Amino acid sequence: MIDNYKKIIDSFLNGTVDGLDEKDLTPEHIETQISHLFLFPNIVYKVCKRDNTFFNEHFRNIADLKTRLDFYRSDFFENNYFSPDVYLGIYGIKLLNGKVTITEDFSDVEDIVMKMRRIDLKSNLSLLLHEKILTESDFKSMGYLQTKAVALYPHQPKTNESYYDIFQRRLNDLRDWMYSAPDYIDKDKTDEIIKTLRDYVEKNKGEFTNFDTSKYVISLDNHSDNIFYKDQKTFFLDIYPPKEDWMIVSPWINIYRPATDVLILMGEKYTKALIQGYKDYYGGLDEKHELFYFVYSASIQAVSLFNLSKNSKTKLEDSIKYKNFILDNINKL
Repeated sequence: MIDNYKKIIDSFLNGTVDGLDEKDLTPEHIETQISHLFLFPNIVYKVCKRDNTFFNEHFRNIADLKTRLDFYRSDFFENNYFSPDVYLGIYGIKLLNGKVTITEDFSDVEDIVMKMRRIDLKSNLSLLLHEKILTESDFKSMGYLQTKAVALYPHQPKTNESYYDIFQRRLNDLRDWMYSAPDYIDKDKTDEIIKTLRDYVEKNKGEFTNFDTSKYVISLDNHSDNIFYKDQKTFFLDIYPPKEDWMIVSPWINIYRPATDVLILMGEKYTKALIQGYKDYYGGLDEKHELFYFVYSASIQAVSLFNLSKNSKTKLEDSIKYKNFILDNINKL
């Protein structure tokens, strides 16, 4: 019931939920495109938005409780693997005697909540890229550790579907994502960008079709807003892909997604250092499709930044940088 959902959100906002580690405190509140984050001094609670129509129609329909619980469990497993010190557990939410309560009992729950240890937001990679304080050594380490963790993930996806077919659907999803922000980039320009990316895939169809399916890896939603770096350690938040169809990728996408952010916000030298970390683990990288992955990744993040720019001058300015990068490079493919 939507009234219960509103009561849950309001109770977290007011710090009146039974079972909170830090009760009777008013948390900071961050609203992302798919969730509410309630930041207490030491603990963060995440409640997914069950009423996000765009997400439910185009990504996963988590309006249904069982689907939402399955999503939380998968989300927690992947994030806990990459950041075990951050992701602490998932719990049920019940309304007991009219009171919103966190419980370990998942029977007859009204909703689910994820519990995380709070990370210093000053260590967020997007912020660090703006401050330009990281070194080439930092980026090289970041790239290596991420690549190693992905390669050793215990539940790699299995499919015999070609990389060509998988990527064609990714481009369909990218088109729909860009269509969702017509005030940022108009439909005709989106169609032009998608056509160019699709033409590139067609031009390299043989290589995409014959990609060794045994080399598929788990996908990370690892743009710079979801990466944290402190004391030579990398942490992640919300890297579980929001759509089931995005779970399978080549290893290259996971390195080029954050590399795109580094390139646009900090520069080529540091981008090469991040990618070198990947090379150090795998022993090399065929970089001939690099610009394709940069433009593809930038197109995803550009719309995200614009959608989050309503109350952020920095994100608005960044969204312009990403858009300019796309327009400057799309015709070079």
